Amino acid sequence: MRENTFATGDAGVPAHAGKAGSASVAWRIPNAVFLYMATSSAWARTQASSAGVSSNVGWIVACVLLLLGLLLCLWLLWRQRARSRQLSLHAQEQTRLAQRQAEVLEAVSRESATLEQQLREQVQAFERLANEDDLSGLPNRRAFDDALARNMAAAHRDGRPLSLIVLSIDHLKQINASWSRAVGDLVLCETGELLRRGLRASDMPARLGNKEFAVLLSNATLADAERVGERLQLLFAQFGQWGGRSEGGVTVTFSAGAVQMDLEDLAPVQFYQRAKSALARAKHEGRARTCTG
Repeated sequence: MRENTFATGDAGVPAHAGKAGSASVAWRIPNAVFLYMATSSAWARTQASSAGVSSNVGWIVACVLLLLGLLLCLWLLWRQRARSRQLSLHAQEQTRLAQRQAEVLEAVSRESATLEQQLREQVQAFERLANEDDLSGLPNRRAFDDALARNMAAAHRDGRPLSLIVLSIDHLKQINASWSRAVGDLVLCETGELLRRGLRASDMPARLGNKEFAVLLSNATLADAERVGERLQLLFAQFGQWGGRSEGGVTVTFSAGAVQMDLEDLAPVQFYQRAKSALARAKHEGRARTCTG
């Protein structure tokens, strides 16, 4: 049998293929280098392209984010301005409301002050009605009783003299019958005016009833009371317009009883009754006079 053997060199390549193998190897080396370089270049281009795309995407993302941030800032600014306008409008509305409330309160305050003044005047009017004689304008019996009790207590405490005159208009019924009741009322009014005119500011005249009057003389002795009675009698005699008649015709006199408080006058009624007893004696003795008790 024929052996198909080939001689091989050191590299294990058949002998008949020595040159061809060398050429093949030489061919493969440059091709490999070219292929490597081509592959490397393609990879580099791919990487460059990828890097370029990535860079563009990054710029786009950055621009979008910047735009979104700008839009967000504009929206926040618009919202803040809208909120500010809303707060301003609310503040203006609250200011107008406060002004209206202040005006209402001021009006209520003025009305309240007016009502308070009216109530005060009404109270004073009621007090005058309760303590003032509506015909003569002098204090009435109630006011006189209160003043008598206070003055007696003060006189007892301080040891000061206190005197009382009780007087009655003489023949008032005849005046009413002869000249009319209206003339008699005018006589009572004129009596009150003469009493105020002829007394000190510290003295207190009062109308106790119909034709009866009283004069409370603080810090006055019985002699002082007698002189007051005489002065009043003179005023009555000199007055020439009784009953509103300037031509005269109406004559008015009074009878009076004067007393000074002493230690036995423990109650106002006792003091008053002593003056009434002196008045009765003046009437009994002929009227138009002042008797002491």
